Amino acid sequence: MSDFVDYDKSAALGKRSPVEEVPVGFMVLATCPLILWLLDGTVAGFASALLIILLFAVGLVFLSVGQKQHLAYSMAEVAPRPKIPFKLIGNCLIALVIGLLASTKIAVPMISMVIGFSTFILCLVSFGLDPMRDKGMDTPEARLRIVSQALYDDFDTRFEALLADLEQVADDELYARTRIASDTVMGLLSTIDFGTPTLKRIAPSVSKLLAKMEAEFAALLNSPDGQITALQRRKFDNKIQIMVDSFEARARRSGIADGRDNFELQTNLLFDRKHRNLKV
Repeated sequence: MSDFVDYDKSAALGKRSPVEEVPVGFMVLATCPLILWLLDGTVAGFASALLIILLFAVGLVFLSVGQKQHLAYSMAEVAPRPKIPFKLIGNCLIALVIGLLASTKIAVPMISMVIGFSTFILCLVSFGLDPMRDKGMDTPEARLRIVSQALYDDFDTRFEALLADLEQVADDELYARTRIASDTVMGLLSTIDFGTPTLKRIAPSVSKLLAKMEAEFAALLNSPDGQITALQRRKFDNKIQIMVDSFEARARRSGIADGRDNFELQTNLLFDRKHRNLKV
């Protein structure tokens, strides 16, 4: 078996990149002549042909999606294995189609099954399996990076949700000042090395800060008469600034963003967000 499969070069084990794309359209056209076997002039034959074409097309689409996932997996330094084995499902559907086509011309079921199984093996040889193991997650640092990135993304999402809700107050200056406060916190967090436990350690403090900001905003909206006065806006702004300044002071004392001013932090954060949006 080791002579047949080179484990050091296996795409399924993350050792080698798969081909970039499955030519779905070309393969469907190449198979169409076989569908003529089913067209015997009856409605049942026509319906069977449509079903076979549909199954084959779905199988090829699954293969194409699986290949793209595999390519992204091979290009990433750290990546989990795919949750859905699209390539395996695609291989099975194509083998099923070929087996069904063979059964229309071959009376012995066992021969049709052998043909279908042989097709499955050939598909595995041609396209390979989906990645079967997580990549780059076998070290404590890699696992920490995944946890830290998830925490960072969660905090960023909560800040953006708070700012989106703040837009309904229709106060551009208050929104801009709160945006600066949000960017200050996220800018500080972005300087942390995600391979260290720092972000995980300070995550409760960040979560507590966010919870207080969300509570202050809820109190701002729930004014007794439904109107938000200028005094309430100033109080909200002052409380947000005090909380963020206090968090920033504690973070800098602990060595986070050492030697960097707020302008540099917010500029770096802006470029980081722009880069992530382009990737999405």
